[in-house]
Amino acid sequence: MRVKSIDFCFPDRILAYPITGFHTVVDFRTALRRQPLLLLLATAISVAAPAGLSAQNFNEELKMEAGFWMGGSFPVPGTPADDVLDSNLGAGGFYRLYWPSPFLLEAGFSYAAYKSQSTQQLITVPVYAAIAYPLPWIQRFSVLLKLGAGASYLEVRPVNRSGWDPMLYGGFEFSILAARRFRVGLRIDGYYIYEEFRSEPKELKYLRYMQGSYDDRFYKTKEFEIYNPAFYNFGLMVSFII
Repeated sequence: MRVKSIDFCFPDRILAYPITGFHTVVDFRTALRRQPLLLLLATAISVAAPAGLSAQNFNEELKMEAGFWMGGSFPVPGTPADDVLDSNLGAGGFYRLYWPSPFLLEAGFSYAAYKSQSTQQLITVPVYAAIAYPLPWIQRFSVLLKLGAGASYLEVRPVNRSGWDPMLYGGFEFSILAARRFRVGLRIDGYYIYEEFRSEPKELKYLRYMQGSYDDRFYKTKEFEIYNPAFYNFGLMVSFII
């Protein structure tokens, strides 16, 4: 006795070998019309299979990276902040997301305390989110150009004025994959902080009533000026691919 078998020889037809030994050709589309449940099942499989493959490919291409950097923090040369504040050490951390796109997503923060030759001191804590673009024509190394925005926490001493100000962010990174999940490199981060919208201190209008305020030389020592400071960081980075 022969064993009944079914072979798919064409995309839309089934070649059947019945027990009687006679060859019959059954139209696959006709069978689907006669069996609504079979048609529904075939449609579900045809839709779910590509979606499942796409989700699998997306998860395989989705990677995360976390790291930190340490180095120097400087006021941008030629700005009013550079005339008053001195450079100092700074540090920060960042988190990066690789996904199926030519662009990467990055978020990070940093900390720096700028001192001066006088009593003035400024503490900055920038927090940003940026889009990074890896240069495609460089293979052995990773070169990223970054652009984003965020806010920076500023604390001015000794007057102890503090608050959050909006800022623009730009960066450049050069790194190499030292191991499968370990990356080292150099990075430069620039921050342009917008402060001109703030009002002058209330104490400023009372200076004219203070003793000696009619002396121009004395008054000039108490002038108050609001400007947008700009800083940049340059340091060594270390990151781990999760």
